Amino acid sequence: MEVFKIKTKKLIGFALLIIILFSFATFISCAERSFKITDYQAQVKILENGDIQVSEIFEYDFDGDFNGIIRTIGIRGSDGFEYFKASEYFPEDKELEYTQSLAADMVTYKIYDKSSSERKLFLLEYQLKNVATLYNDTAEFYWKFFDESNTSPIGHIKIEIELPSAEVSAEELKVFGHGQLDGKVSIREDGKIVYEVFKLSSREMVEARILFPTSMIPHSTKIINQNKFAEIMKEELAWARKADREMYFNIIGFLLALLVVLFNIFLAIRLYFKYDKELKPEVEMDYYRELPQDITPAVLSKLMSIQGVGSKDIMATLMDLVRKKYLKIEEIPKGRKKDYRFTLIEESDTSNLKEHESYLTHWLFYSIGNGASVTLKEIKDYAKASRTQSSFRSNYNKWVKKVGEEFKKYNYFGESKEGLKTAVKVILMEYAGVFLLFALGALLKMQLFMIIPLVFAVSFTGFGVIIYGALIRKKTQIGVNEYTKWRAFKQFLLHFSNMKDYEIPSIIVWEHYLVYAISLGVADKVISKLKLALSSQDISLRNSTYLYCMTDRSGRLNNSMFKSFDKVFTSAFASATASTGSGGGFSSGGGGGGGGGGAGAF
Repeated sequence: MEVFKIKTKKLIGFALLIIILFSFATFISCAERSFKITDYQAQVKILENGDIQVSEIFEYDFDGDFNGIIRTIGIRGSDGFEYFKASEYFPEDKELEYTQSLAADMVTYKIYDKSSSERKLFLLEYQLKNVATLYNDTAEFYWKFFDESNTSPIGHIKIEIELPSAEVSAEELKVFGHGQLDGKVSIREDGKIVYEVFKLSSREMVEARILFPTSMIPHSTKIINQNKFAEIMKEELAWARKADREMYFNIIGFLLALLVVLFNIFLAIRLYFKYDKELKPEVEMDYYRELPQDITPAVLSKLMSIQGVGSKDIMATLMDLVRKKYLKIEEIPKGRKKDYRFTLIEESDTSNLKEHESYLTHWLFYSIGNGASVTLKEIKDYAKASRTQSSFRSNYNKWVKKVGEEFKKYNYFGESKEGLKTAVKVILMEYAGVFLLFALGALLKMQLFMIIPLVFAVSFTGFGVIIYGALIRKKTQIGVNEYTKWRAFKQFLLHFSNMKDYEIPSIIVWEHYLVYAISLGVADKVISKLKLALSSQDISLRNSTYLYCMTDRSGRLNNSMFKSFDKVFTSAFASATASTGSGGGFSSGGGGGGGGGGAGAF
């Protein structure tokens, strides 16, 4: 019997050990796994009966194993769901199973889809009944998409709201956003209202409030027999004033630390004159009649422009690849508008291409095109599409980075760190001064809250000065000399037609010159003068396919092609603009609308 008890105790002890080890392993496993919601895109349509149809795309980045995602949606302020559907949107397209539960006007959906250290997009589609309210003098859509119940930060939020009718002027609409003060709301030309928030913190609200004509929801049954417009506007004005007061307090804090800011500005100026002021060129020149150096147009742009590489340099690079016979270009007539197709020349040897040139062709021809060719319209559509816009920006930034790597090979800038050392010493002395002031205040039992703006001033402006010191990259003598030559070459391009003793080079040479004229921003002026100069020798720009595509029927720069290409990038990188009453930033008030909820994973 005693032996039996001992064995039983051993078995129980062993079982407890197994349970503890299993629990610990589970804890470690749970602690190691994580997820991020990197993007949220929503399309919301308000129907004539006051319902809303919502299409949401969540982008998740999973690190570890997960069984699915969670979406909670508040139904307060509505009559509940008409339908709900969940799907995996990427990398597969499939409908998903889910369970739902209701607690305190909040519906929680657990959507099942196993994931393991991967990126996935989920599409949620649903309709909520009787959301928009019809008052006597206005109709109102007042809805939270996320509220304090949301525990998951979201990298980027974009919500597009479509009214029942697009035939309404901006003056008839009043749009407001509540939540993080850096949120933006605007009215697009097509009548859609766009709310955008970057880096939504957990427990933060995103709430939309739109006032629009009552005629837009004629079939609504959510009717309140009151005049509400003036009251709502008064409420929103009070919240806007509160946000203004917060801004004024920030200004006061800035003024309290003005002395430190001014000193650090003076420090930055001193760093400039001592460590950053440019050397003088070894030879001053007005004109340089030949190409100063065999570099790519994008590298030239980085040397010559404060802004660095831009969209024009991609066009310059493409035209340079056409000139080098790696690509060919052809015009595609499409009614009044024209399109242009770039085609890879298969037999060309690409081993001599720079890394940023190779990356550009792979990006445009394989990621956007069909592997053999790509048109400007295809690039434009890819850049504008909401689902590929972030990929377009990412690839563009990678291309810019590769241009920078190529740029470093030419030793145009030095690597001196003296500016950084000086900045660090001074800022450390400032911190020592703040500490002594703090100690003196504590010794004299003074109120210390006035030290806080000073600490922030030293931290932020000091950090800025240190960054400037770290970024000081003075041009080397080589860099100054090359910069001077290219500047003189630009002057030559602008004035060559006035040089009577100058013999006009062949069209092949001008094809080479003009790719640099694009990056230098003078292509239009050069082409107009080149036409006149060549015509005097009975040579037409149309003798060159390359120049033919760069010019229009009048022999001027083909602005339609260049503007079309430029729009590709402005549409991809554009940010919403706003105006008072019809858009702008978010206010810190609100919270009275329906809806709410959050997102997560399990």
